Amino acid sequence: MKYMGSKSVLLRGELGTLLLQEAQNSTRFIDLFSGSGSVGHYIAENTALPVVSVDLQHYSSVLAGCITERDAKLSQSDVVTSWTGAVHRSLIDDPLYEQLQEPIARLGKATVMRARKKSSRFTEEHFITRDYGGHYFSPQQAYILDLLYSSLPSVADQRKIGLAAILHAASVCAAAPGHTAQPFQPTKKLLPYIKNSWTRDVIAICQKQVETLANRHATKIGKAIVADAISVAESLEPGDLVFCDPPYSAVQYSRFYHVLEGIALGGWPEVSGAGRAPARVLRETSDFSMKSQATEAMTELLETLRTSSCRVIITFPDADASNGLSARDIIHIAQEKWHVYDKYVDSVHSTLGGSSSAGGRGGRRALQEVVLLLIPKDDASLCVPEPQPSNYTEDGSSLASDGLLTEALDLVSTATSAELS
Repeated sequence: MKYMGSKSVLLRGELGTLLLQEAQNSTRFIDLFSGSGSVGHYIAENTALPVVSVDLQHYSSVLAGCITERDAKLSQSDVVTSWTGAVHRSLIDDPLYEQLQEPIARLGKATVMRARKKSSRFTEEHFITRDYGGHYFSPQQAYILDLLYSSLPSVADQRKIGLAAILHAASVCAAAPGHTAQPFQPTKKLLPYIKNSWTRDVIAICQKQVETLANRHATKIGKAIVADAISVAESLEPGDLVFCDPPYSAVQYSRFYHVLEGIALGGWPEVSGAGRAPARVLRETSDFSMKSQATEAMTELLETLRTSSCRVIITFPDADASNGLSARDIIHIAQEKWHVYDKYVDSVHSTLGGSSSAGGRGGRRALQEVVLLLIPKDDASLCVPEPQPSNYTEDGSSLASDGLLTEALDLVSTATSAELS
């Protein structure tokens, strides 16, 4: 699915290696900024640790929990036949579905505006059609999403997978950039993008995602919760391995994913504006996405985690982020009470749908990301060398010295072997 800051690529390299190494000495894995859930899924499927996925957004708990809260495969054929198959068959003789049809092959501004008008006549029973039809989705796509939502399976595990599949299909089909802050508007330049999105098969995408998710599960059942990272950090214990991938943007993430959040919640009381967004007071806010609060929030989080004697892995861009934080700031905050080890890896970040540095609608740019391993200085289980204070020059520029993390991994591996022998 389209998601800013996903760690899927990094998990296949240095980040995945570090996570698995540290998991050997841990009793539980805590993903404090779960997002799309990819890191929690990786640990749940590849280790015996229970995973606790934490995020302010309800859609995130759905995406994470559909795997981390199950410890066995499901029969995907049962879900597809009884749920998506039933919806597909119901469309054959559905007059409302036929009325919503628009000539997408000849899509123009007038067609889009007519689609919006048609969709707006629906009631809360079809909240996706009413709120997003003709904007993010074609009227028929939105109507199908409504039918899928209203007929979700009643069996808990099947329902988790079904709702996650709906969110995935909504993300893939949305006529928008890599988020849903605003849909593409029907200009001459953007009409081809709308047409491409509106012709995607919602049911087929949903079925494929069900088949994928049904075969995946955790080794040990965990949980996905909607909560603030710092409040959860207060309840953690020694032995917990904490992963933090905090927001980098000074814009609240709830602005970018309000469509997915609305679907996860069963609809907003009201949406408005070009983005079809709910009132700002209804959207969750994070101090990590406020330039005036981000540094203080990070300081409080690290102090709370140190008090809990947790080991922590943090990922952050090796650049000044728009929320005012940088990797060197996090290192500076942590180094008094933590052993800090760093690894610099190549990554690609979303530009929130804007132009890439190369021009055009690339929406992505290459940069380096820093993977930090933080071990409390009072952690007696491992003797570690003091990190060298030379990762950054006096003017704050990075020297990208990543040998420290390799050395720390070797020490952890040696300690683990000694414990097992």
